[in-house]
Amino acid sequence: MKPVLILGAGINGAAVARDLAINGIPGCIVDTGDVAGGATSRSSRLIHGGLRYLEYRDTALVRESLLERERLLQLAPQFVKPLRLTIPVAHRFGGLWAGFVRFSGLARTPIGKHLLKFGQGPRGLIAIKAGLSMYDRLASSDSLPPHQVQRANNNARQSIPTGNIESNTKPNDRFRWLCSYSDAQIEFPERFVLAMLEDARRAATEAGTMFDVLPYHKAVTTKSSTDISIIPTRTDESLPKDSSPRKISPSIIVNATGAWGDRTLESLGIREKQLFAGTKGSHLFTTHAPLIDAVGDDGIYAEADDGRLVFILPCAGGVLIGTTDEPFTDDPGNAVSTPDEIDYLLRMVAVVFPNAGLTADHVSMHHAGVRPLPRCDSKSASAIPRGHSVEQTTLNGVPILTLVGGKLTTCRSLAEEVSSRICLTQNVMRRQQTIDRPIPGCGNTSQHSQLSPDLTQIAAQHDLHVDQVATVWPLIGDRLEEAFPHRDNEAAISSSIRGKNGSLHGTNIPKSFVKWSISNEWCTTLDDLVERRLMLIFHSTIHHATLKELAEELVNAGRLQEPRIDEEIDRVSQRLQKFYGKTVIHD
Repeated sequence: MKPVLILGAGINGAAVARDLAINGIPGCIVDTGDVAGGATSRSSRLIHGGLRYLEYRDTALVRESLLERERLLQLAPQFVKPLRLTIPVAHRFGGLWAGFVRFSGLARTPIGKHLLKFGQGPRGLIAIKAGLSMYDRLASSDSLPPHQVQRANNNARQSIPTGNIESNTKPNDRFRWLCSYSDAQIEFPERFVLAMLEDARRAATEAGTMFDVLPYHKAVTTKSSTDISIIPTRTDESLPKDSSPRKISPSIIVNATGAWGDRTLESLGIREKQLFAGTKGSHLFTTHAPLIDAVGDDGIYAEADDGRLVFILPCAGGVLIGTTDEPFTDDPGNAVSTPDEIDYLLRMVAVVFPNAGLTADHVSMHHAGVRPLPRCDSKSASAIPRGHSVEQTTLNGVPILTLVGGKLTTCRSLAEEVSSRICLTQNVMRRQQTIDRPIPGCGNTSQHSQLSPDLTQIAAQHDLHVDQVATVWPLIGDRLEEAFPHRDNEAAISSSIRGKNGSLHGTNIPKSFVKWSISNEWCTTLDDLVERRLMLIFHSTIHHATLKELAEELVNAGRLQEPRIDEEIDRVSQRLQKFYGKTVIHD
């Protein structure tokens, strides 16, 4: 059987590769950059139904997303956690006219855009309660509590103390009600993508079928041949030894390159209608203690003065703030957070939490990604449909399926749709559904509430310190058995308490885990480690000494030549400053 060629190793490409491998179809997934290096790593890190989509009557999308949210809570509890969100509300009747125009479908027509000019104002309690009631009905979830509404001066709700949500002049004067509801969060979707690829590798090995993951490669075609050359995009020694140029004759090509989708088709010699019109979303991350205390364990979903909805979320020991929604026509790889966007998000936090005193100096990291939204006539970014679709064309007789839209939450269902379509085309019967297949690292539990590991016992068994286990567990879950040797004896207990397994400079990440990641997780470069394997990007500081230790490990693995260590550290330091606003600390 000819393999399927998947272009793009983000969350949707990885999900398709996994579904195909589970069903015995050979595949090769190729990306010009790193695994999960695009919009996947620049998202709001939410697994949610899309409450605001209800305003545009996208009930089918919301229902699908809520079902997938429930499944991911069960199948990937090491990555996906329940999250309670609160909407602070100032008025009772606001937003009713605009809500009617949007819900009627008129908002996506010229007359609707004119009608929206009337009755502008923040969404009020009546509109929000109606939306939350519909959200609960569509969810039909027994595992997550339904929405609640209470007066803002009700001290019963401790996760957001009354004194923390207030106007700039008088406590509780601006927000009169707090509307809370349930959704979920995935702090590290990058790690989720790696786990899906690992599952695909296991399934392919079991079935004896081909499965290759080739980051930092590109597909090159000729005008008449169905063969496609897969060549490295890097010319240095960092690629694995099996990454020499190769040819592949695919049965089908899946274009899962997200916002790069049109550019990918052009690179293959296909120039048809424009499919994508992405928008840029920027996020801030801070470890500012007063804001962390104010937010607590729940998130905030607040409305800005311009009607845009902004998240303020607990994340990775800090607070993630987002997002903007600006049209973007440049190469998605060039997207960065602008000073105006950063200032906009800071002002939004000040409206909700003025006493937190968050300033630009408190921003530990910021980033921007481009959503792979479909091209449409709407001039309002928020009115662009957020569902997914599959567009088909051909290249020298080979079908190309381009994935348009999609989000973290619906990656599994989109992959199932694409895989089923491929199975039908190839006259192959599906062997297995992914609807009940756990993601590697979730343990033997079937309920997300039961995944509460005994970190002390795990540390003793694996010759680790408890703090090391607490740091690595969110990255791989119970795959610690793979990454660390098991030592179930008194000597192991004694050494784990002392922290015998040394940590990377300035972190609680065991050096042995760094070695394991380089060897097992398709890691190629220093920024792969910093941004998408070890998630150091969320640490308040990154030290030069840390980068040097990581570079030395890459040298040991044959991915970097020793004379180039300083050059590589300089490159990554400049990248961190440009795309994340992070300055590497020289000790």
